[in-house]
Amino acid sequence: MTILLPNEPVLAVGIFGMGLPELAVIGVIAVVVFGPKKLPELGSAVGKALRSFKEEMNNPSKDEEASGGDRSQSEKVVEKDAV
Repeated sequence: MTILLPNEPVLAVGIFGMGLPELAVIGVIAVVVFGPKKLPELGSAVGKALRSFKEEMNNPSKDEEASGGDRSQSEKVVEKDAV
């Protein structure tokens, strides 16, 4: 059995197929636009929003469970507008 090794070093692929140079450029642009003092606040806010979204997806709220959860939100809005 033969193991083939690549001749060139394999670079790690980042988020959405972007490499390290692309992510570095995006980071520099973010620092220029928002400033270094505002970036931690923005990161924290995005993290909290994603965390709450994930918790809501895993554990539906009690409001949905009490109503039966058989109708979608759009059906409720259409019915409310029709009345």
